[in-house]
Amino acid sequence: MMHSFQKRVLNKLNKFKCKNPLAPLQCLPIYDSQMTIVGYLRPITYNYQLTLPGCPELLARWRNENAHMSPEQFVATAESTENWLNKLVLARNDRILFLIMANDGTKVGHIGLASFDFKKKSCEIDAVLRGVKTGYPGMMTFALNSLIYWGLTELKVKQILLRVLANNLRAIEFYSRNNFVRLKDIPVNPDTNQYYLQMQLNVKEWKKQNAHLF
Repeated sequence: MMHSFQKRVLNKLNKFKCKNPLAPLQCLPIYDSQMTIVGYLRPITYNYQLTLPGCPELLARWRNENAHMSPEQFVATAESTENWLNKLVLARNDRILFLIMANDGTKVGHIGLASFDFKKKSCEIDAVLRGVKTGYPGMMTFALNSLIYWGLTELKVKQILLRVLANNLRAIEFYSRNNFVRLKDIPVNPDTNQYYLQMQLNVKEWKKQNAHLF
């Protein structure tokens, strides 16, 4: 039997992904530290081929430009990215991906949630990538905070985790600044010496740092 937390999460994610083709598009505002809206999180919806033309090509280019951030080395194409979106993002009930959109319409990057544990009321920050490297200062922090706020207040998660390659020091520093603490190393696979660092949000400290959102 599906309990209330699981039902809430699945219903919210399905609505934001517009699983019902008649559902209206819903976006999340991105606020800076002064509570000015600087952009919004635009979900990848089931009808993205119509409403986000060129999205697979853009995501493939970003992925190829940032291949070092993933343990899997391959050249992404529009076709492979479309397959990934259809089968591994949209088809998964416990995953959602947002484009990070600036006020001027620029697609700055993407970020999502995945791997919900309905018993523990936890999830993971997923697929964090900045595609546009210049301009829009602080946008990734503001986008991360908007997503965390939504997760805590609307989805009612109690625990937020993430995994980052242990040698990606820049990303680890970014997450540390945003109140994620180190938990443990997780092997990428038994045949390599690569590890993920699992990190967990210190919710209490995050709320202190982002009291302006509440």
